[in-house]
Order: sequence, then structure tokens, then C-alpha cells
Amino acid sequence: MLKHPHIVELLETYSSEGMLYMVFEFMEGSDLCFEVVRRAVAGFVYSEAVACHYMRQILEALRYCHENDILHRDVRPACALLATADNSAPVKLGGFGSAIQLPGGRESIETNDRSDDKSMNLTPLGKLYLKSDNHGRVGCPHYMSPEVVSRRLYAKACDVWGAGVMLHVLLSGRLPFLGSGKRLQDSIVRGRLALDAPEWKPISTSAKDLVSKMLSTSPSHRLTISEVLDHPWMRDRDKLQRIHLAETVEELKRYNARRKLKGAVQAVAGGVALDPLYGTDTDTMPIGTASESLNEWADEEAGLEAVQKVLDSLDDIYALQDAFIDPEVLRDMLRDTKLHQLLQLFDRISCTVMSPARAPPGDAVSRCRDAIDAVSSSSGHKFARDKGELIQLLSLPHLQVSLCDFKF
Repeated sequence: MLKHPHIVELLETYSSEGMLYMVFEFMEGSDLCFEVVRRAVAGFVYSEAVACHYMRQILEALRYCHENDILHRDVRPACALLATADNSAPVKLGGFGSAIQLPGGRESIETNDRSDDKSMNLTPLGKLYLKSDNHGRVGCPHYMSPEVVSRRLYAKACDVWGAGVMLHVLLSGRLPFLGSGKRLQDSIVRGRLALDAPEWKPISTSAKDLVSKMLSTSPSHRLTISEVLDHPWMRDRDKLQRIHLAETVEELKRYNARRKLKGAVQAVAGGVALDPLYGTDTDTMPIGTASESLNEWADEEAGLEAVQKVLDSLDDIYALQDAFIDPEVLRDMLRDTKLHQLLQLFDRISCTVMSPARAPPGDAVSRCRDAIDAVSSSSGHKFARDKGELIQLLSLPHLQVSLCDFKF
């Protein structure tokens, strides 16, 4: 449905052998936060004017979605991509896997509304990829609005909140609400902003005002997308400060590093799944496979839950290091015995010196090279083919490692 210059376009779909292939236009650039850091490192100035330029394009895309009664529900930097690697490349909004259209002219929807078939009855892997929990909350936890967190009726204002969190990140390099799980949810509902951190000192009063109004905990008091676009900070871009936000860029580097780490953990967690032909419906499984598959499923669900605890602990560790953390979140974290146990485990792992049971000889690779030289210099053509194959085998790195204990 969506055709807009700032929305990643779906070009074609193909159906083959029970699979649906969706072909999107190619986005050469990375997501917004990675591109900001890359360009700043390359020598380009990153200022409020640049942040405004990027946000305007994202908001224009959201306005178009809302005009079509479509809620994105997962607005965050990872869904805002640069079309090319050029400095003047447009930003395009993607990541519509969690989007939904308001049904039948309704202005709002319930968090666990059954008409939203993507947020209910999901497998653990489905919840991992669609970012849904057992209560039907859809989206990235740090970007969820208070009404979604509280499982109240929500509407287009939830996307304004997500865009507000993104603007907060683009201006300061920091997330406005820290922690994980229930602690993070409580912090979002309270909505206390710390706009006095060092990263906010060079930021204009107008920018802070816009962030505060986009992150109002009451949806009725929150600005609409059109009102955000009409805010003085967005409207008068030519008057904005153009000084380089060095502190923000440094914070963004740390923010991106944490995202890379979490993404790597999630990629590993998603690498093991049940046979997609069967899923979890035991009635469709071949005879004799149901109990085995259910056991595998139970193991997988337990594994994903463990991975989620590790991911949550990474968010908690970051929150503990933040000087402007919500005091109530900090108090709750200090009382969390399970978090204490995880931190002790991480500390033990980081302090353990890993040493091999037996030290491999350090000259294995050089001896392998000597063998290659000896074979290469041997005369005769009778075994030329075998000689070439042996040289090729001896040149393989993993074979050289396996020869560490071999006595020549």
C-alpha cells in the first residue's frame, strides 16, 4: 500500500513451493545511528541541523503511514536506513514487520486485541523476531510507549513516542529510559527525562522542548506527527545550531557497540529452530516425531529464555554504569538477587585465565611449510598429480593447526 519517497519500497513478491519471497529496494547505507558515526569519523559535522534533517524525513514517512491509518509500532534507528552511502542520501523508513492497519475506521487498538494476529499465539522464535512478549506488546522494549507498556488502548501516538525516543538518541547518543523487563517498563510509565546530562549541554532549548513534548506519558498531551513537523525546531532548520556534537557522537559509538553485541547474541539464538514443515502442531507431524520435536521445542524455548536473560543483563549492566539512571530503577536493580548472580558469573568468566591443557609446539606451521618446500622440490613426474594435491592439503590453515601434535 505504501508508496513514499521516504519508505523502503516493496518491489515484487514471488510465491514458490510454499514460500513467499518479498523483494525490496536495495538500501546501500546502514541504519541511521551507524551512518551518523561513520560520517562523523570521516570528518563530516554532525549537528542539530543534521539531526533535524534526518528526523524530518522519518516523520514525513510516519505522517504518510498515519494518513493511511497504519501504525508502524517499531520506530527505532534500525528501521531508518540510508538509501546510499552518499552524504546527501535520503533516509527511508523500513521494518514494517510489526505494522498494523487500524481496523474499520477505529482510532485505537488494544495491546492484546485478537484482530492483531501478529502479536498473539507466537512461537518463541516468532516473539524474538517480531519483538512481542506473552502479553501481546509489540515493538522494541526501549521504544515502547507507556500505553503499550501498560496494555491500554493505543493509537498513532505510540509512533510519536518511538520517534521521540529516536530523537533523544540522535541528540544525546543515549536512551531516555534504561534497564530491562519490569524495571524498564516502570521507568517508561513514569516518563522521567534526564535532560541535564553532559551530552545535553550543547543542545538548544527548542530541541529539548520538542523531545519533552514527544515523550509526554499521556497520549492525549503528546504531539501528533503534524504538530511535531510544525514545531519551531523542525520548521526553522536554517536557524539551528551547526556546531559539531562531539559528545553525542562518542555516546552513539558506545550505543552502536551495545547493539552489535546484542544483535550477535540474537543471531546465534535464532540459528537453531524446529523443522519449519511441522512447527508445533503435533497433528501434522509424522508418526514417531511428535515427542522428539516437543522435547526439542522445550529445549529451544528454555534456551531462548536464557538468551533473553543474558540480553536483559547487558541492558542492566549499562544502566548501572549510567550516572543519570532513574533512582527507583537503580534501587530495584540493587535488590535483584538474580541479577547479582549473573554479575558474579560474568565477573568469574572475565577473571578466569583460559590456558590450554597442553601447549602445542609453536613451530608446527613452519614445519608444515618445510614439508611443502620439500615436496615441491622433489624430482620426477610420475606422482605429479598426487604431489600437487598434497601441497594443496598442506597449505590449508585448519590442517596446519591439526598438525600441531604431529611428530615429523
